[in-house]
Amino acid sequence: MKKILRLFALIGLLLVAARAFAQDPNFYIFLCLGQSNMEGFPGIPDEDKGPVDPRFQVLAAVDFPEMKREKGHWYPANPPLSRPVAGLSPADFFGRELVAKLPAHIKVGVVNVAVGGCKIALFEKDQCQQYMAEAPEWMKPALAAYDGNPYHRLIEMAKLAQKDGVIKGILLHQGESNSGEADWPAKVKGVYEDLLRELNLKADEVPLIAGEVVPADQNGKCAGMNPIIGTLPAIIPTAHVVPSAGCPGLPDGLHFTPAGYRELGKRYAETILPFLSLPVATQISSDTPTAPGSNPLFRDAFTADPAPLVVGDTLYLYVGHDEASGKQMFNITEWLCYSTKDMKHWTAHGSVLKPTDFKWATGEAWASQVVEKNGKFYFYTTVQHGEPYVGKSIGVAVGDSPLGPFTDARGTALVRDDTTPSDKPWNDIDPTVFIDDDGTAYLAWGNPYLYFAKLKPSMTEIDGEIQRIELPYYTEGPWLHKRGDLYYLTYAAFAHQGKWEKLCYATAPKITGPWTYRGILADQTKHSYTIHPGITEFKGRSYLFYHTADLVLNGETGGLGRRSVAVEPLEYYPDGTMKPIVQTAAGVSTPAQP
Repeated sequence: MKKILRLFALIGLLLVAARAFAQDPNFYIFLCLGQSNMEGFPGIPDEDKGPVDPRFQVLAAVDFPEMKREKGHWYPANPPLSRPVAGLSPADFFGRELVAKLPAHIKVGVVNVAVGGCKIALFEKDQCQQYMAEAPEWMKPALAAYDGNPYHRLIEMAKLAQKDGVIKGILLHQGESNSGEADWPAKVKGVYEDLLRELNLKADEVPLIAGEVVPADQNGKCAGMNPIIGTLPAIIPTAHVVPSAGCPGLPDGLHFTPAGYRELGKRYAETILPFLSLPVATQISSDTPTAPGSNPLFRDAFTADPAPLVVGDTLYLYVGHDEASGKQMFNITEWLCYSTKDMKHWTAHGSVLKPTDFKWATGEAWASQVVEKNGKFYFYTTVQHGEPYVGKSIGVAVGDSPLGPFTDARGTALVRDDTTPSDKPWNDIDPTVFIDDDGTAYLAWGNPYLYFAKLKPSMTEIDGEIQRIELPYYTEGPWLHKRGDLYYLTYAAFAHQGKWEKLCYATAPKITGPWTYRGILADQTKHSYTIHPGITEFKGRSYLFYHTADLVLNGETGGLGRRSVAVEPLEYYPDGTMKPIVQTAAGVSTPAQP
């Protein structure tokens, strides 16, 4: 009996210990590394000294008597976050912005190990010892603060942090000391992968967020490094770049002002927010009362592949009507149209085109887009071709109004299997058409390849050769648009890497390229592995339309062939890059739209 009692007592102690060191899933932890801008440049204005929200914590990576901090313990995240000689950093305002945006039950913690003036080699597991042996005298006090190995200290503190919470991201601000080195992204990749490996983390769950250095518009001495930093997402699928354009810099051309750190830290937070495991609305019944403009936009039908068109004071949205039942994959037999004048209240216009309107087609109404030119409305769409060109094809219909009626403009497919020979019967899908300022129209389409061609003035014939555009992680659903002098190509990505689709994008100075990959715009949706962009500006604001599978209609839950269209406001940074999208149930219901 005594043995049994001792056994129960031991079990009880183990349970108490387990609870004492249990990981809090609502404590989001971020590792911060780099050189002086991440370490914190000296000088803290009174307004930034704190106190901060107690939900924002820092794990002391060094003993810090001045702040009554002991290495390895959590404290309110008042600056400086790294060492006594440091000052403000982007991490300060990253954490403050996150706790302001996240639900009240979520805490944020940072572990900041950074060394001013260091090269990325300081954090390369196999290079750091040699680098430290050759380090200049002025760097040695900083190295000594981390017992001669900042990389090991970061790992040590990260493992301690994991006992208390969940590592959600890695923040990097470094590159000035590697300015101009084209192999820097590959070295960063190695550091990132080593951290993931040693801490048993998954890249899809722990993205890398890298900030640009002081930009050219602030006379940054290392601004030429920013294009190199910008290539990170192309070699690290889970990397995201924080633009620095417009963030004020100091006269030294290397560091940001406090205002610069505030803005840069906010941008770090905006970049990570879409990828955090936030409370997401469950699937919404069609009879659930919601505010106008909330998501899903339409509750009368399952809808997919949204394509906006602005005509005067009205926005028209063309969608495929998902009609799949049970485990059926796709069943789309018509395209529907909705319109709005205020982005909140929508008018349903019903079916405006069907595959049967193309005599050469046999069915399947996949993604489409309508554009206007010279008073005519051209409806480009995906349909299944009949014999002898069995496979997905692109047809074009034309009408005199946004609501049609639309009739086949050619009598034959614009693009079919013999146009773009492929072993994939679905390679000719998802057309997007863009009309440039000079009136020239361009067509892009395809899965798994992205095809691009100019259209003749008739809008019904391809003019010249068809090109293939190579973009990282491309899958399908391209969308072309222009803002200012910059061209954008947004697309669904990652399906061919065995993942649920996310939205990525690239920019170019001309519609013909060259295209620069910019990373992920929107994360995967909760219930649908596909996602599809539609972007437009309407009454002074920009919007991203996409689809989820959040609607429950007539007892059928959302799914692969039962998707539902949603919308979010779209914003841009000063350099033209788009702010990452946080998918919401509120949509554009608040604040009030113009």
